[in-house]
Amino acid sequence: MNVRAKLLTLMLVLVMMPFPATAQDDPPEIPAGWEIGIDTPQDTAPIFEIGLDGEVSVKFWIDNQNMAAMSLDIEYDIPFDGSANGPDTVEVGAQTNKTFDFTINQIDVAAFAASQSDRFIVTGTVTDYAGLPTTGGDSKDGEGNVTIPMVVDLTIDLSEANGPLNAGTISSLEVSVKNEGNAVDSVYKVTVTDSCPLLDVSGAEELEGVAIEMGKNLTQILNISTSDSHPTKNCVIEISIQSRGDIDAGRSQTADSDESTVSIVEDRGDSSDGSEPSNNDDDSSNDGDVVSQNWTPIWPGAAIISLLLGALTRRRN
Repeated sequence: MNVRAKLLTLMLVLVMMPFPATAQDDPPEIPAGWEIGIDTPQDTAPIFEIGLDGEVSVKFWIDNQNMAAMSLDIEYDIPFDGSANGPDTVEVGAQTNKTFDFTINQIDVAAFAASQSDRFIVTGTVTDYAGLPTTGGDSKDGEGNVTIPMVVDLTIDLSEANGPLNAGTISSLEVSVKNEGNAVDSVYKVTVTDSCPLLDVSGAEELEGVAIEMGKNLTQILNISTSDSHPTKNCVIEISIQSRGDIDAGRSQTADSDESTVSIVEDRGDSSDGSEPSNNDDDSSNDGDVVSQNWTPIWPGAAIISLLLGALTRRRN
C-alpha cells in the first residue's frame, strides 16, 4: 500500500471515531435541596441555659436551595419534660434562608441537677413544593442543647424558746438551714440581731462555709445569755443568711430569715420569808367586816348606871 492509500485509510478511521462532548454541552449545575439548623450568635455552639423560670428563647433557620417555594411541618423534641411554643408549619421561598422564633418552656429546673445538659431537636418535614403536595417524607433535623441553671434555695428555721429565761442565766435555741436548691450550696454570711441590748447570742458563725448537699440540713445551737440586770422584757431574736450560690452569681440578696421571741424575767430576789405582806393580805384588810373596828367598844355596865341615874332624878322631882 502506497503512502496515499495509507493517509486515506487513516482519515477514514479518524472520521468514524466518536468525539467526546464539549463542556458547553453539559447542563448547568443548579443548587438543589434544603437545610435546617439552630441559630446561634457568631457561629457558636447551639447551647442555651434555661432561665430560672424554666424558659429560654431559641431560633431555627431553614435554607431553601430549590428553585421553588416549599412548605414544611415542624415538630419539637424537648428534654427535661419541657414543651415548645413555636410555629407548627412554615413556608420558605425559593432560594431563601428564613429564621423562626420558638420558646422552650415548662421545665421545672429545681427538679434537675444544676449544669445538667441535654439535646433538643427541631424536625422539619417538607409537605409541598410550589403548592404541589409531596409524599416522600423529606425530613431533616436541627439540634441544640439546653443546660439547667443553678437554683439557690437555702431556708432557715429558728426554734422557739421552751419558756421564760431568768435574767443572768444561759439558754439555747436550735437553728437549722436546709438546702432546697439543685446544687451543693453553703451559707456565705449569717447575721443575728435582737431587740434587747443586754442579751447576747453566739454560735451562729459556725453555720458559715459548711457545704450542704441537695435536700440536706445543717443544724447549729445558738447560746443565749442575759445580764443580771436585764429587765423583764420580750426579746425578739432574728437570724438571716446569704447563700454562696447567690454571691457567686453576683447577687447579694438575703436567702432567708426567721425570728424567735424569748421572754426575759427580771430577778427580784426571794420574798418567800413573809417579811413583806402579800397583796392578798392587803386586800383582806379592806373587807366590809373591818368597818366596825373603827368604833370604840361600849362597856355593858354603862347601860345599868345610866338607868339608875335616871330613876334617882325622877324621885327628886
